[in-house]
Amino acid sequence: MLFPTKLSSFEVIKKTRNDFEQINFRDFDIDTVPVVYIQRDKKNLYVGKSTDIYGRFSTHLKDIRKTFTEIIIIKSALFNESSIKHIETLLIDYLLADSKFNLLNKIKGQNIHSYNGIEDVNNMFMEIWSKLIEEGIASEQLGEIHNKFIYKYSPFKMLSSNQIKVCQKILEAIEYTSESRHLITGDPGTGKTIVLTNILYAIVYDQTTGKDREGLDREDVALVIPQNHSLGSYKDLIRKVGLHGITVLSPSQFIKKAKGKDDKYKYVFVDEAHRLKQYFSKQARDLRHLVTEDGYTTELELISEYAYHLTIVYDQYQTIRPADIDTAHFKRMTADYKTHILHKQFRLKSGDQYLAWLRKYLHIANDVAVYEKRVLKDYDFNVMDSISELYEAIKNLNDDHELCRAVAGYSWHWTTQKDKNSHDITDSVTGAQFNWNSKTKGWINQENSVEEIGCIHTIQGADLNYVGVVFGEEIDCGYAGEEDGSYDLSKANIIVSPDKYKDRNGLPIKGTDLNNEELKFYIKHIYYVLLSRGINGCYVFATNPNMQRYLKEMVRMTN
Repeated sequence: MLFPTKLSSFEVIKKTRNDFEQINFRDFDIDTVPVVYIQRDKKNLYVGKSTDIYGRFSTHLKDIRKTFTEIIIIKSALFNESSIKHIETLLIDYLLADSKFNLLNKIKGQNIHSYNGIEDVNNMFMEIWSKLIEEGIASEQLGEIHNKFIYKYSPFKMLSSNQIKVCQKILEAIEYTSESRHLITGDPGTGKTIVLTNILYAIVYDQTTGKDREGLDREDVALVIPQNHSLGSYKDLIRKVGLHGITVLSPSQFIKKAKGKDDKYKYVFVDEAHRLKQYFSKQARDLRHLVTEDGYTTELELISEYAYHLTIVYDQYQTIRPADIDTAHFKRMTADYKTHILHKQFRLKSGDQYLAWLRKYLHIANDVAVYEKRVLKDYDFNVMDSISELYEAIKNLNDDHELCRAVAGYSWHWTTQKDKNSHDITDSVTGAQFNWNSKTKGWINQENSVEEIGCIHTIQGADLNYVGVVFGEEIDCGYAGEEDGSYDLSKANIIVSPDKYKDRNGLPIKGTDLNNEELKFYIKHIYYVLLSRGINGCYVFATNPNMQRYLKEMVRMTN
């Protein structure tokens, strides 16, 4: 049957295993032409491409792992070597995330460069996917898949040249040296986690044959995740992409397990390493593993002690608590690491200028020149007039796009943790009442999370389609108004109030923080993280009037 699209058409042809087992029969409609095919049985799928499908299937029929009974063949007059590589890569990526079937592919799809007709093929793929849902091969719409953790971070993603180069350099060091240390850095959205999962996958599977690498014990490979709220998502990702057997643990769990091993782990990877811990007396019970005979150590030092090859992902602007390793100390400890920088922004539609703009006006850093007149050109950034207005806007956006959440600075007690009939946050403008997140782990994917307001500990490291950020009373802005009523952004300064900040473990030890500089450092970083979560846009409201005006002036300068 032919399925027309606006610019192109494709044909779906169904075959059985028996059709290919007949040596003397060939269907000339599919013989020696470029096609993409999907093999399936009751539980498994395998995606491939070929310009000689009968020759290719002579190999498939000998593979005892492939017990396929049905073959779906996709053919189009537009197909050539470039387009079938493209369709194959897209199918591998999306069918893995759809997870209705187990995907047998162990070799990643190929990196696709621009070619003549690529837009037509992209349009065609949407129609192909709809047909696969109709055929019972896929179950979820493309938009739903885009929101899934496994889709965003799977090692089957196409990589940029910068990302490929980083992967290659680290893999070369791992292969040709007995020990190595690597530091991957870059802004949110530059693909640090995807690089990590690609390296992991390349260590386990030979990307020429698709077979497990000889001599590798998967228990010698570890992925360490410092953020408990996302640990389960990483474990699920590792299992679904065929990397089961790899150790996936929190830092303290890893350290405990490593101490009981006869030898070091051969390969260790740490994502979100800015959340690795140093000793902090307020959290002494949770940080007992950092106590030594002559003082204290850090999780990074202990992890390094148990690894031959160590690769960590780090963002210096995402350290948010006193128990996180101090930035200066972290830099000293990693001074001898080989640094790999990722530059290109893939997540935020605003691009990397938006992040530099945030760092400038949160007074975190002025490291990149910001062209303010264009910074919000392709980004939906709005200053709202109340918590209620922000909350309703995010709920409406969630109806249209899904994965939109409201979050806030830690300026309210978590009363509902003990009293479910109470509330946590009151809108001073409308009097409306709201609740904090009812759980921390996996909150953004919880069914009722759009009805709640999340904190930093639910959202760091996550991607949202839109984010709504409430600035609490713990952060304010020194007045920058002039006598004539004008406003001078350069004269504004960020102020924090320890008595309004309700994260007990986020407050420095009393008497040690001169002029609240340390607390200010953490709070500014928290808002930087919150404001960088939205792919398509960010809505904001500040409970303090001066901070609210500061936000409005920031936006006005971009118009």
